[in-house]
Amino acid sequence: MEKIEILHTNDLHSHFENWPRIARYLQAEQAQNPAVFTFDIGDAIDRLNPLTDATMGRANVELMNTVHYNAVTIGNNEGLVLSHANLNRLYDQANFDVLLANFKELPENNQPAWAQPYQIYTSPAGTKIAVIGLTAPYELTYRSLNWQPLSVDETLSRYVPILHQEADIVVLLSHLGLPTDEELAEKFDLDLILGAHTHHVLPEGKLINGTMLAAAGRYGSHVGRVDLTVNAQHQLVACQAQAIPSYELAEEVDDLEQVRSWLQAGSEVLKARPVADLPEELSASQQGEAAMTALKEIFQVPAAMVSTGMFVNDLLAGPLNQYDLLESMPHSINPMLVTLSGRELKQLMDEIDQKATYLLDHPMKGNGFRGKVFGEVMLSGIERNHTGQILYQGQPINDRADYQLATLDHYHWIEFFPVLDDARLTIKLGTLLREFMADYYQRRYGFKPEKE
Repeated sequence: MEKIEILHTNDLHSHFENWPRIARYLQAEQAQNPAVFTFDIGDAIDRLNPLTDATMGRANVELMNTVHYNAVTIGNNEGLVLSHANLNRLYDQANFDVLLANFKELPENNQPAWAQPYQIYTSPAGTKIAVIGLTAPYELTYRSLNWQPLSVDETLSRYVPILHQEADIVVLLSHLGLPTDEELAEKFDLDLILGAHTHHVLPEGKLINGTMLAAAGRYGSHVGRVDLTVNAQHQLVACQAQAIPSYELAEEVDDLEQVRSWLQAGSEVLKARPVADLPEELSASQQGEAAMTALKEIFQVPAAMVSTGMFVNDLLAGPLNQYDLLESMPHSINPMLVTLSGRELKQLMDEIDQKATYLLDHPMKGNGFRGKVFGEVMLSGIERNHTGQILYQGQPINDRADYQLATLDHYHWIEFFPVLDDARLTIKLGTLLREFMADYYQRRYGFKPEKE
């Protein structure tokens, strides 16, 4: 019998606090057992971290190189938060494979040069392990970045028969989420699904229809381990999964200092990138006013909406740098243009009025938001007059006419404004809130930003 060990991480989101422990554990297991294969299941990066932001994720890849992963797949933090050009450069120096079968580059609809659909790995005893990668196929948003995601079911229907012809064991690196993984286990002949995206922990795995599901939480809270037993005919006869809490892994005295040094290195790079010289201190509300002006300029429309919770810190008068903007606007949130009928615009205003008090101090997390509370809704170009009538550029709303509103894509993804769920949208991906605000402040108050 051959013993094969599968190690996996997922959804690290640039949380380096547990990385020294995780890296040592992975390296130790690799040194002790020649039949070890190591994978990451995406969202390894998060631009909330200064070092990630300063290097567009390339520092994360350097750290991953030290662990000798066999392969990774991407999550939405690689695919949607980086520009097309930066994603194309992300893995230039990687010493591991990138596996991604449901993702094409537009306009040619080709496989990205930095990824392959699957790879076959061979154990010391000759067992062939086919590994395929899939990421969540956000159709609307990926296309705006000139990527084309493909159907998960159609992709697996195409590849699974091929993988079984070429290998003894089939493994899916799935940045799709637990509900999708459970469905895929019922539909497809897969031996192992290593999961991610929904930040779930499966302490002892989950067996569905002969497929083992495994996942290791988020932020490096756990490391996944799957032990496979294979007979002389290279048939899988046993599979055991566990998610090991990172606090159980060995700690060394200089771990904390190492983590601090990574954060400091990124902070220093961003602080050395000047943006502007602000003539006065800007509060959250003043930053909101500036953001609405910037949004209206981006989309060339007369109306805008933001919320004060997007601006975590005041911006002090004087020199402004990229680190200041990261601290004030740490989110992975993009500009969005919404087209609404007059009736829909009235509905949006009603939704805002009904929830304004509740949202003011409502804690928020997720959907790209990295702040604390939602805050106050701010509007420009739209108002409700003293009689309750809604005005757009000072004129009454026509129910049948169309109106455009420049805002942020976060408001489409959250639950508070249902009218935006099915609205006509244009999301400008590849440009975060703090990035277009850097351009805005630079144009008005400052010096030209240094090029990378």
